[in-house]
Amino acid sequence: MALTIQFEEQQLFVIRSSGVIDRPEADAIKKEVVQFIKRHGRACGLIIINDDFHNVSKFASWDDDENDEFIQKHIDRLAIVGDIQWRDSALLFFLNGLVPFSIQFFKADQEAFARAWLKN
Repeated sequence: MALTIQFEEQQLFVIRSSGVIDRPEADAIKKEVVQFIKRHGRACGLIIINDDFHNVSKFASWDDDENDEFIQKHIDRLAIVGDIQWRDSALLFFLNGLVPFSIQFFKADQEAFARAWLKN
């Protein structure tokens, strides 16, 4: 499984990524995030790119859907933690600057800083 999700606090979800992410798996995780937001209200997200992450599937259609629109309206901040080689790709994938919330990338050893930033 390339994606796992954990709900650590009422307003924080943590997604860990490894391997190659495909669209069906990403859609399943998004549905869990939507249900979490519906239960707890606005949220922040932490995405951790593990060392064994390879990429997102190049053959998948990554067009937005209704879950993306809902999530974008209910997220306050998104922190991404991982190897610096993934910084530009991750920010582009999540459309940094085009979504109505702040996204910040942190190096792999800065998870504590990312969590602190999410709480501000």
